[in-house]
Amino acid sequence: MMMLVSCQMVALAQKGLHIESLFAGKVVPQERMVETRVRGRSLSKYGLTYFHSLRFSMKDKEQKEIRRLLKQDLEGRPEQDYETSSDYENYKVFLQLPPQGSTKRMLCYKEYYEQVLVIYMEGPEASFKTLEKLSNK
Repeated sequence: MMMLVSCQMVALAQKGLHIESLFAGKVVPQERMVETRVRGRSLSKYGLTYFHSLRFSMKDKEQKEIRRLLKQDLEGRPEQDYETSSDYENYKVFLQLPPQGSTKRMLCYKEYYEQVLVIYMEGPEASFKTLEKLSNK
């Protein structure tokens, strides 16, 4: 029973975000992604309770779809809730998401040429500062 509840909570973590379809394997096939999910004590030193990341190589069509989803997730959010940067080689988005109850949530998207890292994290200290520590911004 506990495993079922835990799996449901993981599935709900990115709910409400347009980028959720990426985590669900609907944009880039799951077999092309390296996925990491972490819960528990190993995250407590960062003030987090959940960490979920995807690493993959993307194709042009996938890039356009992912950027469209990210843009939708940024729409209507106050500027202090996100940072974006881009140049010829890089595209980055750091997004502070609305909390779920007392749980803070963050999303990080880093693209370097075709290589992508997407991180979703939550916990009492999920912030830009924590994200910088984890992602080596």
